[in-house]
Amino acid sequence: MRTLGVIVAAVAVVFLGVMGYFYVTRGSLEEAGAQVDTALEKVDKSTQPIQDEVKELGDATKESVDRATDDDDRT
Repeated sequence: MRTLGVIVAAVAVVFLGVMGYFYVTRGSLEEAGAQVDTALEKVDKSTQPIQDEVKELGDATKESVDRATDDDDRT
């Protein structure tokens, strides 16, 4: 649980740092938010192939477990 707290805190600090940087360079939080949204959209599009592979891996794992247990949840 402590590790999760550290991760959440680190993400919050990075987010606030990025927003602060864009606030200083753009002059308003509205512009900063728009700039961060644009950057995050680019990251999402660039990681789409990885997201698809992870989804396929998850589906294959579920199918393997279902086949191994013959859809019997008691095992």
